[in-house]
Amino acid sequence: MKLALACLAAAGCGVADFDVDQPVQEQMISGSPIPGPLQVLFPIPLNVDISAQIKAKDTGPIDSVSLKSLTLSITKTDEPSGDSDDWSFVTSVDVFVSSTKSGSTLPKVKIAHVTNPGAVRDMKFVLDAGVNLKPYIDEGSQVDGQSAGNAPPDDVSYNGLASFTVHPL
Repeated sequence: MKLALACLAAAGCGVADFDVDQPVQEQMISGSPIPGPLQVLFPIPLNVDISAQIKAKDTGPIDSVSLKSLTLSITKTDEPSGDSDDWSFVTSVDVFVSSTKSGSTLPKVKIAHVTNPGAVRDMKFVLDAGVNLKPYIDEGSQVDGQSAGNAPPDDVSYNGLASFTVHPL
């Protein structure tokens, strides 16, 4: 009897939320031996393609998708022998999502930010809660960042990982 009640309760709940991880491709920020303002828009190429994961889970309709975490990590690619890079040259980064659909009515929305990450190799973002990414994913989405700080003294390479939580109906 207890087993039957547990099965009925589970069936009424639908498919549970699940996470989808998306890598951020390696990028490079050009350094400058002359101190000056950081003149880059951080390229954060996140192409959120969750359709394969949804099909694999047989979830049915999706209610919403939220950003669970975002971390950018310095890589060794632009660190010659004796060099050690960190994020101390960054004052702030705001991360936005926008639709790539022509004529979209979806506004560009901030989804994460970081302020003064310091001398760390992993920059972990604070998430702006409450942003449902599903409409952006449905239309085709673009994620980019606006940054402030000073140019690093030499080239810095980084990659990253974004994790999204999918909430089925």
